[in-house]
Amino acid sequence: MITRYINSDEMTMVKSEKYQINNWVNMIQPSREEMEEVAEQFNIPIEFLEDPLDPEESARIEYDEETNSTLIINDFPILDKNIRQTESYITIPIGIILSKGYIITICSHEHDLFNKLINLKFDLRMKSRFLLEVLFTIATKYNNTLKKINRERIKIESNLRNSLTNKQLYELMEIEKSLVYFLTSLTANGDTNKKIFRSRSIKLYEDDKELLEDLMIENTQALNTTELYTRILESITGSYSSLIGNEMNNIMKLLTLFTVFLTLPTLVFSFFGMNVDLPKLDWYSTIAVALLLMIMMYIYLMKKNIFK
Repeated sequence: MITRYINSDEMTMVKSEKYQINNWVNMIQPSREEMEEVAEQFNIPIEFLEDPLDPEESARIEYDEETNSTLIINDFPILDKNIRQTESYITIPIGIILSKGYIITICSHEHDLFNKLINLKFDLRMKSRFLLEVLFTIATKYNNTLKKINRERIKIESNLRNSLTNKQLYELMEIEKSLVYFLTSLTANGDTNKKIFRSRSIKLYEDDKELLEDLMIENTQALNTTELYTRILESITGSYSSLIGNEMNNIMKLLTLFTVFLTLPTLVFSFFGMNVDLPKLDWYSTIAVALLLMIMMYIYLMKKNIFK
């Protein structure tokens, strides 16, 4: 799907029916024919449109001298629709292509990154500002998503204190997986944002540099928060793993004690029930001997602090 935007006289963004100078072309899940059409229309390498559609593509910046176009790829978080039991996140790439007279954004999934940007009064001739606004929106989305993840973690941790179930452990596992995605993508995004400072293909004005600094601060905050939440989650899962192991040991100890105390009467009755010459005891005496052995075993185990 291709959506074209152009500035109105009031500098708001309005949809355009055709390609024009200073167009913003937003491509969502484009077909091969749409990609070839845009590549031919704006004279850009077809690889610039193919690479952001690869879910394994990492964040980077690339300049093509022949066409004088620049590709910037950043990863941003979306809900993993394959996981329905809980909110789990993955990261996917989005491509921003800049050149003289046009801006192209392309992504393999539908998203809401541009909802706020479309409603702003924005001059599409300011391509570097547009790029930084998109990247800043991505960094902000990470921080907002991390807040949701932390609230979910606190909720799960509260439930774990009451009862430990496989469902809650599975939810913690999904949160941990989301944080791994975030950590990898934020690191790559941060490296790409730093390269924009040194890039000669992207002309930055003084106001743009301030926005780029804000972007790097926002991305660093998201990265530090992700690392913090990862350590907290590792601590929680490690603690509950120890608790599970301790509970299992207690259960095994309890079963062992039951086995010991049930074995003693069986041993006594079997011993005096053998068909050999032994002192004859009546029923009550046999029970008394069994109880005596059980009491002696109990006193012995008490001295060894087995019941603590």
